[in-house]
Amino acid sequence: MKAFFLLSGENYLLARDEILFLLGIKTYSSPDKCALIADINDNILKSISRLAYTKKVYKLLFSSDIKSLEDSMRKFSWDTVYKKDFCLRIKSLDKKNKEHGLEEKSLAGFIWKAVKKPKVNLDNPATLIELIFSGKKVFCCLLIYEQKENFEERKAHKRPALHPVSLHPKLARCLVNLTGTKTTDEVVDTFCGTGGILIEAGLMKIKSTGYDIDKNILDKCRKNIGFFRIKNCRLIYSDSLKLRRKCSYVVTDLPYGRNTKDIDADKLYSYFLNNLRRILVKRAVVVFPDDVNYKKLVKKAKLKISSEYSYYVHKTMTRKIVVLTK
Repeated sequence: MKAFFLLSGENYLLARDEILFLLGIKTYSSPDKCALIADINDNILKSISRLAYTKKVYKLLFSSDIKSLEDSMRKFSWDTVYKKDFCLRIKSLDKKNKEHGLEEKSLAGFIWKAVKKPKVNLDNPATLIELIFSGKKVFCCLLIYEQKENFEERKAHKRPALHPVSLHPKLARCLVNLTGTKTTDEVVDTFCGTGGILIEAGLMKIKSTGYDIDKNILDKCRKNIGFFRIKNCRLIYSDSLKLRRKCSYVVTDLPYGRNTKDIDADKLYSYFLNNLRRILVKRAVVVFPDDVNYKKLVKKAKLKISSEYSYYVHKTMTRKIVVLTK
C-alpha cells in the first residue's frame, strides 16, 4: 500500500526519520515539508499509532495535476474504498496557494454518482477522502489513521512529581521510536530522571528499565510511573556509568547544568559514551545540550553517528539529538 503521511510541521527531519526508523522504510518521496509518501506493508499498520510527529496517515489513492483532477475523480473506482458513508475535504499544504478554483461539493459529486447507495456524513464519516494540494499536484487520500494522543496532558507540570527540565512527551516518544524498537524489545534509560522517556515507552507497551543515581529523583519517577499505570517497567538505583549489562536500545537525556552536581560535564559525558560503547548492542538515542562538543566526544568513544537533529526549546536552549551505533 502506498501511504501518505501528513506531518505535524514542527520538525521535519525528526518527523521524517521517526517514520523511517520505526516502520523500517528505505525509500520515500517528500512533496512538501509536511508530507511523506512511501510504500508500507499491512503488517506494520499497527505501528503507525506510535508516531508522535505525524498528524494523519492516508492510503494514497491517486495523484494528478490540478487540471486533470476532475478527470481522475471520474475514472477512479470509488466503490473499492467506499464504506457506509463519506465526506470529501480539500486541504492545501501551500498556504500561499489556496485558490485552486475547485469546490468540495462538486468534487464529492463524482463519488456520489459512482457508488450504489451514497450517503454523506460531514461529522464522522466511515470514508473520509481528502484532496491534498501541494504546488501544482493533488494527492487523493483515504484517511486510515488520525493522531489523537493528548501529549499536553502528560507534560512535566501535570505529573504528580515535577521536574523542570523533563522532555516534552511528544519528543520523548519520538526518541523511543527513533530506535526502531518493537513491542517485544526493551528500552533502557540510563539517566531516567522523573521518567518522561519511560512513560512514553510504557504507553506504547514497550518493556523499559530506568537507572538513576539520585534516590529522591527515582522516588519521583516511581510516582509518575504509577500515576500513568505503566507496567513492565523496572527502576534501579545505580550509577549508569558503571553499568555492565548489554542493552539493545538506549534512550536518554543527559544531565546538564545543575543536574550534573558540579561534575565536569565533558568528563561525565565521556565516561558515559565510553561505557555505552561496551554495553550497546544495536542503537542509542542520546540528547546533549547544544554547548557540548558531542561530535568530538562520540568520536573519541569510537561510536558512530547515524543521524543527528537540533531541537529548539527556547531562545537560551537547543537540544542536540544524536542516534548512535557501534
